[in-house]
Amino acid sequence: MTFSRRRTPAAIALALALALPMLPGTALAVGPALLTTRPVYDADSDELTFFVGGFNDAGRSLKASSLELTIDGQKSEAPPVTQSLFDWATASSEGSKTWKPPLSVGLVYLWIEHIPPGVLDGIQAFFQRVPSRTVVYPTVYGRMRQGRARLTAADVSRLGDVPYIEGNRPNLIEAVRLDLADLSADPAPLRILVIVTDGRDFADPKGEGPGDFAALGREIRKAGVTPLVVAFPAPDADRAQATSNLSDLHDAAGGVMRMLDQPQDLENALESLGQGIADLLRVRVATPFGWHLFGGSHKVSVRLNVPGGQRLSADMGAVAIGPGKLRSILLGGVGVLALVAGAVIVFMRRRPASSPGGEDDEILQAAHDLIRRGASPRRAVDELTRNYPDSLGSLAHLDQEVFSDPRFPYFRTRPGRLRMQEIRDLLAKKSVDSPILDDTLASVLADAVSNRTPPDQAAAMVAARVGADESTAFTSLSLDRLAEALRAAAESHPALGTPRARGAVVAIQDTLRTRVGALGIVVGWLVRAGGSGRRGETLRLGDGRTVIGLSGSCQIRLSQDHTVAAEHAEVTLEAGEFAIAPLGGPVTVEGSSVDKRTPLTDGETIGIGDGLFIFKSASAGNLSSETSGRGRTTATRGSRRI
Repeated sequence: MTFSRRRTPAAIALALALALPMLPGTALAVGPALLTTRPVYDADSDELTFFVGGFNDAGRSLKASSLELTIDGQKSEAPPVTQSLFDWATASSEGSKTWKPPLSVGLVYLWIEHIPPGVLDGIQAFFQRVPSRTVVYPTVYGRMRQGRARLTAADVSRLGDVPYIEGNRPNLIEAVRLDLADLSADPAPLRILVIVTDGRDFADPKGEGPGDFAALGREIRKAGVTPLVVAFPAPDADRAQATSNLSDLHDAAGGVMRMLDQPQDLENALESLGQGIADLLRVRVATPFGWHLFGGSHKVSVRLNVPGGQRLSADMGAVAIGPGKLRSILLGGVGVLALVAGAVIVFMRRRPASSPGGEDDEILQAAHDLIRRGASPRRAVDELTRNYPDSLGSLAHLDQEVFSDPRFPYFRTRPGRLRMQEIRDLLAKKSVDSPILDDTLASVLADAVSNRTPPDQAAAMVAARVGADESTAFTSLSLDRLAEALRAAAESHPALGTPRARGAVVAIQDTLRTRVGALGIVVGWLVRAGGSGRRGETLRLGDGRTVIGLSGSCQIRLSQDHTVAAEHAEVTLEAGEFAIAPLGGPVTVEGSSVDKRTPLTDGETIGIGDGLFIFKSASAGNLSSETSGRGRTTATRGSRRI
C-alpha cells in the first residue's frame, strides 16, 4: 500500500511514483493523505484492480465524490466500478464461508497500569470497522512483550482478559519486531500495523535510553507494511525523547501518525483510522482492447475529486502484461461475436423504458423507491414478488438505458446499480428454486379448504401459526408456481389437490397481501458521535417536526453545547422520508454545509454546534401501502432500514 504525505497533487504523484508496492508514507497532521495499492492485472477478466482512499486533514475518511483513471497519459474511457472495502468484504463473506479478506492487521499496544482508559475501547472501535474475518496479530508490551494467539477482528474483545504487564522501562521496539515477524509472513495483499503507544522505549543494552527507531522504520518499510501510529502523551520527564522516537519511526517508515494532546481522544482517533481503512475503494476497470493483443508495460495514475473541490492525484506506476497474442485474438473474436449476438438479443427483446404506464414501469418505479429508501435486497425481493408476481421477468431482462433514465436517479448511482444487481441475483435464484409449501402452512391451508373457512379467517390462521419467512414466500408465489406447490403438497394433504383448492388458496393469498400492505412504521434517531455530551447518547426524532436547540420549547435540547442557537435546526418526517434544515445556526451533512431542507440517509454524519451525530432510521412492515388490485401497489415513500 502506498501513502502520500505531500500537500500538493504533484508532490503526491512524485512520492507515489518513487514508492515500492505496498509502501507507506503519510502523516495525518500535514493535510489530506492519499493511499493506494499497485494495480493488479487479471488476465481472466481483462481488468485492473486496486484499492484507493485515505484521510482528510481532520483525520477522517477521505470520501471521494468521483474518480478518474489515466492510462499512458490518456483518460480511460472505461468507467471504473468502485465498492468500499467493507461492503465488498461483507458481500464476499456472505457468499462464501471460506472467503478471506485481503487485509491483515498487526496490533502493538502499551498495556501497563495508569495508561489512558480508552486504549481498549479505541482498539475495539477500530476493528469494528474492518471486515470481521480480518486476521489480527496482537502484541501487548510493557517492560516485556507478549505475543497473543492469532485472532480475527470479531474476536478482539478477548484482549480485555489480558492482565497488565510490568510497566518499568517499557520496550516498544522489541514488541514491534515480534509482531512484524508474524505480519510480514501473512499472504494478505494489504498489511497494516496499528501501534498504540506513548513513544517511550528503553532498548539499549543498559536499559537507559531508546533503541534505533529509524532502523525499525526501515524494517517496517522493507516488509511492505503500512504503520498507523496513535500516540498519547508520555510522562513529562520522557515526553521529548518519546516524541523524537516516533518522529524517527515515521520519517523512516511513513504511514499515518496521530500525536494526541489529550488521552481522551484515543477512541475517536482509532475509530477514524478504522473507518478510513473500511472506506478504501476497491476499483475495477476494463483494460483497453489493444492490451489484450500486444501486452507490454503501461503507466497508470488515478485522481480523486474530494469534497471541498480538492483533487488528489497519484502516479501508481507501470503494469506489465505478457503478450499472449493468440489467446487475446481468439478472445477478441469471441468477444466481438458475443457483442453482436447480445446486440441482436437486446434489440429483439428490449422494451422502451420510457413508455408510459404498464406493469413494467410500475415494478421499475417500485424497485427504484425501495433502493432509495435503503431496503435490504431480501426485503426488496419480498416486496416485489408479493406485489408484482407476474412482472418479475422485466427485471431479469432490463434494458441498460434504464440506468440512465432521468426518472430513476438512484439507478444512475453506483450504490443504486449495485443494489439493483443484488435484487436481480436474488430474483434469479428464487426463479430456479422449486416452490414448496412448509408442512405447517400446507396443513393450515388444507384445513381451510376442507372446512370452507372464509379467506380472512384463514389468513389470520396463517399469520398466527406460520413463520414470517414462510408466509412471505407463500404470498410471493405467482399463479403457476402456486399451482405447482399445491400439486406437490397434495401428496401429504389431499385437500390441496381438489378442484376448489386453488381458488380458495388464491383468496387467502390476496387477503394476506392486503393485511401486510396496510402495515408500516418509520422511526428515526440521532446518535451522538462527538462534541459535548455523552458519546453514544440516543436522541429520538418525532413523527412530524423535531426542533433541535437550546430553548426549552425544543423537542431535542442540547443544553451542554453553548454554541447551539435557541432553535438551531429542524428535522422533519414527510411521506416516510427524514430531512434536516437549519433554523438559527449552521448545519453540516457529511461535512458539507446545508442551507435548505436536505433529505437524510441512514448512517450520515450531521454537525450541529460543536456536536457530531449519526442519523439512523428504520422501517417496519411493508414499504408500499396503497393496494390497487392483485399484483399491483402504488409505492409510497419510506425510510432506510438498518
